[in-house]
Amino acid sequence: MSVLVSIIINNYNYERFLPEAIDSAIDQTYQKTEVIVVDDCSTDNSRDVIASYCDKVIPIYHQENGKQAAAFNSGFAISKGEIIIFLDADDYLLPNAVEKIVSVWKPSLAKVHYRLQVVDSNRESLGFSYPQGGKPLSSGEVWRFILEKGGYQSVATSGNALNRKALEEVFPISDEYKLTADDYLSMLIPFYGEVVAINEPLAAYRIHTSNQWALATVTGDRFHRFVRHDLQNHQILEQKANELGIELPKDFEQRSIGRLWARMVSLRLDPQNRPRPSDKALPLIYMSIRSVWKYTDHIWYKKVIFSLWCLWVGLLPLPLAKIGITWLYLPHQRPKPIDWVRQILQKKENSKQIDSKSSALRVLFVSHTYIVGVNQGKLDAVAAAGAEVGLLVPKQWNASQWNKYHELEQPYSQINYYPAQMYFTGRAGACFYSPLGVLKAIIDFRPDIIQVEHEVFSLAALELSFCARLFNKPVVFFGWENMERQLSTFRQWIRKYVFDTAKLIIAGNCEGAELVKKWGYQKPVEVMPQMGVDTEFFTPAENKQVNSEFCIGFVGRLSYHKGIDTLIAAAKFLNHQNLNFRIILCGSGPDEAKLREEAQKLAVDELVTWLGGVSHEEVPREMQKLDVLVLPSRSVETWKEQFGHVIIEAMATGIPVVGSTCGEIPNVVGRSELVFTEGNAEELAAILSRLISDNAWYSEAAQYSLDRVHQNYSHERIAERLIDWWRDILDRKDKSTYLGSSKFHSQAALLNSSK
Repeated sequence: MSVLVSIIINNYNYERFLPEAIDSAIDQTYQKTEVIVVDDCSTDNSRDVIASYCDKVIPIYHQENGKQAAAFNSGFAISKGEIIIFLDADDYLLPNAVEKIVSVWKPSLAKVHYRLQVVDSNRESLGFSYPQGGKPLSSGEVWRFILEKGGYQSVATSGNALNRKALEEVFPISDEYKLTADDYLSMLIPFYGEVVAINEPLAAYRIHTSNQWALATVTGDRFHRFVRHDLQNHQILEQKANELGIELPKDFEQRSIGRLWARMVSLRLDPQNRPRPSDKALPLIYMSIRSVWKYTDHIWYKKVIFSLWCLWVGLLPLPLAKIGITWLYLPHQRPKPIDWVRQILQKKENSKQIDSKSSALRVLFVSHTYIVGVNQGKLDAVAAAGAEVGLLVPKQWNASQWNKYHELEQPYSQINYYPAQMYFTGRAGACFYSPLGVLKAIIDFRPDIIQVEHEVFSLAALELSFCARLFNKPVVFFGWENMERQLSTFRQWIRKYVFDTAKLIIAGNCEGAELVKKWGYQKPVEVMPQMGVDTEFFTPAENKQVNSEFCIGFVGRLSYHKGIDTLIAAAKFLNHQNLNFRIILCGSGPDEAKLREEAQKLAVDELVTWLGGVSHEEVPREMQKLDVLVLPSRSVETWKEQFGHVIIEAMATGIPVVGSTCGEIPNVVGRSELVFTEGNAEELAAILSRLISDNAWYSEAAQYSLDRVHQNYSHERIAERLIDWWRDILDRKDKSTYLGSSKFHSQAALLNSSK
């Protein structure tokens, strides 16, 4: 058979995926095709991508974003093929897809549908295909099944090849279905002929963070949309049944298990905004279990599993219910028990007494901090030093206090990433990881030691302590806390459990180390920052020119606790000495307006330059322009400086750093003559005046900065210290001797030795 096949690609802002979709359509083994690309008013460079294919594709450019229905309508209107494939721009066809479709095609068919291989944004297989569970796609007179059970075993947009004659019966698609045109077609097309199923993947369905419908994470908003979408489908079927003179069963809505599950999840995740206000947990549990046993053809043990799932999700507290929701709707995040068993057996079979000094040490880091790629430099340095590095990290993190939403970045090839679902993201003390994700990381990576970088009273610390005990893994904890807080009895119990488990506590500052000892921890305590500084990114300026004005800089958030008003007040003292200087403020924040007013009040506003927010990539360049950096933080009731990472970044650029006595700043700066009493503008002005006037002292202070950061704070130095500690923990055979030791390396002691 030789028929023309129209492949219509629907695109909106998928510039990064679009070439793969177009190439897959053009490079089919079956050549009698036309490729139509509809761009729905993208705001990225999609149109340049389309234009680069010249006459290989037929382009349609929308002037307004009309959504999926408008794109389908435009593409179908100019198409000529007997077979129509609507291909989403983030998906792609396998090379022989059209050839296999044509081989089973008959003019009387309504459509041919086929399975979709599920991949991630990098085309890596997620290990399963759609539909999930291996069930065969529906075939034959599917419309009868639809009217009996409210749906059928179908597949997403890119998994369908549709008959033009059938499409002509339902096109154009109304704007009412502008976001759900694919499901509109999926429900109606089977009423115009038989359906043929090809139960092997002929295309790839990509899951990524920008999917319209595919789930990368479970959220109430997504499931609300699913429920509204299902209500539309029900309306479509009611209309079609009326046209055919068929009366739908009274329990029609209760026969589709997928719709009932979506309603239950929608209710649990966000009950206040559920699309069906009448939904309640117990009736939905009953209807779901009834549907599983009465209207599905699963084998008995799957019916039992799905019934238990209904009870789990419907009745348990939300954090536990989310585990069940994730298990069902995000199968690529499920653990693979068979693989785990195989790995455990293989490990036992090959286990030998390993000399930890000569073998590659395997360390699993656990922290939300490393969701951002730039924060992973320490981990890369650990890997470069010869260790195998695993990272258990959330897939997303909502830093609500900074109004920022992060998704996991994976810039380093030497790091073994284990992304996991995290519950209560953004709440550092209350968040915890999916237990399945934790187990997968430990069993798959097989660490020699685990380093957990969460506070010792957090739920995440409790979770990892339990797992470390379960797998008999030594565990190290890192924390920043440097203030005594009133903890609940439960939090105090967590802290004790963690202390009993930890082989070492690393505090990010000296006050934090003293607190840990005060809280009763009797084992070793070390002081070092969570991260060092990238001394290849933060470097001294080449051939630095002498500034016409002595540039005094601040980099950070413009808020009261950062003490910028002290720096502005110091400018007044410097101005009275007729010194030639300028204050450079890099940052933004809630107190900027007040600080501007203060500068005007002290008549130094013309001496202050406000640069606004500076991206991380721009920070080294801005620091290189400065002559000195000042961190004038002040303590408040609930906070004091835990480290001051900007200090070591500035040191790495070869400029002196002056800091207040707030929190850890004096220990990081390391020289008392560069430290002033917090809030004391006159002391700060005296230090700055000396730096401006005494060239020899300035040069010596600048060289001190470089020496100090390379000796103590580079990623490589932090990695060395960590590896020494891990080896020490693993090498000690006499645990009682080790656990009774009082090893405590003070950062202050280190800094004094470097003077």
